[in-house]
Amino acid sequence: MRILLADDDNRFGPVLRNELEAENYYVDLVSNGYEAVLRVIDGNKYDVVLLDIRMPLLDGRCALSIIKRLDPEMPVITFSGGAGKQEINDSLRLGAVKCLSKPFEIKELKYHIDSLCLRDQSAGRAQPGKTLT
Repeated sequence: MRILLADDDNRFGPVLRNELEAENYYVDLVSNGYEAVLRVIDGNKYDVVLLDIRMPLLDGRCALSIIKRLDPEMPVITFSGGAGKQEINDSLRLGAVKCLSKPFEIKELKYHIDSLCLRDQSAGRAQPGKTLT
């Protein structure tokens, strides 16, 4: 399974990437919403996008909005350590399938990612990345 992870926290992002890669996911890590959007525009295919809500250059909600316009079926999970109810509600309204509060357990995130994978497989959506072994 291929994941795009956008997080500006230079401690949390790499740790999360390492945790996900230990679970046999392939993870591209970028540090802001602008880079995340560019990855999608450049034609990179992802099974799921993970977006921090609060990032520089382009926040997670703006990146989410653009990504959903580029690929309305792209599953996106947002997260934040300090997001208020309005930011959470905005991300869900814009199309995020889930919004998590930092810190979260890797098993909780893995559950949501795997649920998306199973949902997409049952709906017949092509899986462009690696599958779990």
